[in-house]
Amino acid sequence: MATDTRSELDRGGGVGRDVVISSGNRNFHLLFSAAEMARRNRLALLICGGYPTPLEQKLLKSPKIPGAAKLSRLLGRKEEIPDDLIRQNRLSEAISVAGISLRGVPRAKFADIALQKKAFEIYGRHAARHLPQAAKKGARIYHYRAGFGQSSVKVAADAGMKTICDHSIVHPALLDVLVANGGRFPEVRPPRPDGIWGVIQDDLERADLVLVNSDFVAETFAFMGFDQSRIAVIYQGVEDKFLTRLPAQREYYGQGSTRPVRFLFAGGVGPRKGVDEIADAFAAIPHARVELHIAGSLTASARQKYDALLSDPRVTYHGMLPQGELVKLMSCTDAFIFPSRAEGSARVVFEAMAAGCAVITTKNAGSVVEDGEGGLLVAVSDPAGLSGAIEKMLNETASFSRMGRFNRSLILERYTQKNYGANLEALYQ
Repeated sequence: MATDTRSELDRGGGVGRDVVISSGNRNFHLLFSAAEMARRNRLALLICGGYPTPLEQKLLKSPKIPGAAKLSRLLGRKEEIPDDLIRQNRLSEAISVAGISLRGVPRAKFADIALQKKAFEIYGRHAARHLPQAAKKGARIYHYRAGFGQSSVKVAADAGMKTICDHSIVHPALLDVLVANGGRFPEVRPPRPDGIWGVIQDDLERADLVLVNSDFVAETFAFMGFDQSRIAVIYQGVEDKFLTRLPAQREYYGQGSTRPVRFLFAGGVGPRKGVDEIADAFAAIPHARVELHIAGSLTASARQKYDALLSDPRVTYHGMLPQGELVKLMSCTDAFIFPSRAEGSARVVFEAMAAGCAVITTKNAGSVVEDGEGGLLVAVSDPAGLSGAIEKMLNETASFSRMGRFNRSLILERYTQKNYGANLEALYQ
């Protein structure tokens, strides 16, 4: 698939610290995008949620600090970005986390939505305060994460900046519809979403340009009638922090191997990621010499729903894994399974490819897997097709090595952080 770096941005303006990136809360790919722009001397500011200060970076590395290990996720956001270019807003993230903590609580849905909207609003106001001064110093591009723009988008436009909204999943109006419809497009366009997704759509409509991370996402925007001249596609690939954790060599399943074949799923355990199909597929596969490893978030209701799958003696649930542990697990996995119904371009698939895994996935995962080369593509919501793909790999075990090596080479050559930065810079130009 060709990387699309079309740009509707003006060609004027000098090259220097001319880009403001707003990554929103938590660990998002715009953090490593900002690092790439800093490396190229293009970053004017990084606006973000919680980000480790220099003092915190020292404290969190100390085993003597109580609770430091629990805050390692914050430390994991650290990028090679000068501290004087970072403007963080922890209030927005704290409010968002408070809302998330209510999920699963009966009758708390509206409180969560209200808190997420407030978090967006506060973040947008915070970003808006920094944009006029950045523009005066030469910033000409405002690249913000969908939902976190809000009032700051107009401020940027009024300051003469071009605005790029970064959106990393299907069109907001289609997400729930695709999941409920088994990953298939509806016959008619659904109505405009409300709640959090309505706020996100507002941000998309405000932007001069919308940057999405796969051809599949662009297809969902086309289905909804979004102006395609305002869409650009760049596949993200794998960040340096992941690649540096990979072992130099790994074992591939080969002829004469006697250990069980290892399959892995990583992600939120639920229908959107295709876990219903995984459960049905493995129930239909009698092989004893097969292992399925699952890593990711699991709610109480999901644990109950997938009890039969999780109780299968061939299945191991690892919980949420830090990146280092996930790298280790991927590096001893033969095939990664991700039959998603609706994604943007799932980063975890790229990571599994980088780790040398063969991949079984769907078109809706928004990956760069080509059927028969790096893995097998199956139809969405097709447990029989998924079990058939698994059986095919089990009957052709040499495919694990061939596909895994192909995937690792593809990622290292075309889908690294550096590659993404180059494509992003071309878009800015």
